[in-house]
Amino acid sequence: FDVLFGKSKQYRQHPGTMRCQLLVEMHWEEYDRKGKAERGLIAEKIVNTVHESGGRFLKWDGNCTTGGWKEVDDKAAREKVTHCFRGVRARKQKSQKEVNMSAPKRGIDIDKGTETDTSGSTASLSTKEVSDASLFSKRMRAAGIDNDAESLET
Repeated sequence: FDVLFGKSKQYRQHPGTMRCQLLVEMHWEEYDRKGKAERGLIAEKIVNTVHESGGRFLKWDGNCTTGGWKEVDDKAAREKVTHCFRGVRARKQKSQKEVNMSAPKRGIDIDKGTETDTSGSTASLSTKEVSDASLFSKRMRAAGIDNDAESLET
């Protein structure tokens, strides 16, 4: 399966490129746990898998006499694979950030004497807990740290 270099959707959706991306995703957990040297070996392993299945890493070259596609060397192929790994990392980080952004916040409302947990449930605070939260809020303001005394998020 041939892996095509390029930024267009047509190249990304090529069956060989998609199969290479699947190999990258299958090795993601291992890749993410390793150091730089071991990551290079994982990328090399994927390049070898592509080559062993009869695939090539191809880059468009309008001057090439072989129909416009030119096979790249192993170094460029490894760089392509490591670029795919970086893409997986970016997608996972973006996904995690979206999950974190949609998670409910935990907060204390001193005036109401309530606390909201991460599920959105509200519970009454004891007099001591309200006093402690109020004292904490005052200390934050005294230290020059801006916060909302009405609803202190933790």
